[in-house]
Amino acid sequence: MAGDWLKMEAATPDKPEVLAIAARMGWDDPDLAVGKLFRVWRWFDQHTTDGNAPGVTAALLDRIAGVSGFAEAMSFAGWLLISNDGLQLPNFSKHCGKTAKERAQTAQRVALHKALQKGNDEVTQQPLPSALPREEKRRSKQPLTPSPIGFGEFWSAYPKRRNRGDAEKAWRALKPDQSLLARILEAVEVAKTRDDWRKDGGQFIPYPASWLRAKGWEDESALASRPAQSSVFAGAI
Repeated sequence: MAGDWLKMEAATPDKPEVLAIAARMGWDDPDLAVGKLFRVWRWFDQHTTDGNAPGVTAALLDRIAGVSGFAEAMSFAGWLLISNDGLQLPNFSKHCGKTAKERAQTAQRVALHKALQKGNDEVTQQPLPSALPREEKRRSKQPLTPSPIGFGEFWSAYPKRRNRGDAEKAWRALKPDQSLLARILEAVEVAKTRDDWRKDGGQFIPYPASWLRAKGWEDESALASRPAQSSVFAGAI
């Protein structure tokens, strides 16, 4: 439909996830990854309402992107969840869909209002909404809640401490017991020794929320590297 648009941050080409996707695909230019990502995001924006695409396979998404292996590269970077039920884009509502666009437009109107008011009070200003969307108001009024049980141990052990709020949300959804907590902590320690996590100062390490949602502790390479006799986390099980 004419006039449709997608929200994309100016820093997107330099994000670690984009660099990881480009490296996974064997591309020297991360702009190639950005172009393919735009095709994927556009398809999800046009054909889903919440970022969930049941029945859609990684092979079909590769056809949409126009290159084989791209869906797997997105999954590796934590920007795509692949399951037997279909595909899912994490944080879809943050960047795509009607709600995200309304938030972006509201932010633009507020910024324009402040600029006009500071520069020249006589300039005719566009009418502004009296308040931010209800979703933002509800979010600002929510009381602070303590971190879920076990999350502090995971957060201290994980080498890339970014987007703590999103990581806590993923942890609450996971609800790990002591046995799973021990497996997660052990898998993190094993992953720290892997070349792809140590390469280039750890820039290819996925964000903690992405790693949790993708069940990174079940990664075959991590499991294969676990000690056969004992574990430093044996006492936690």
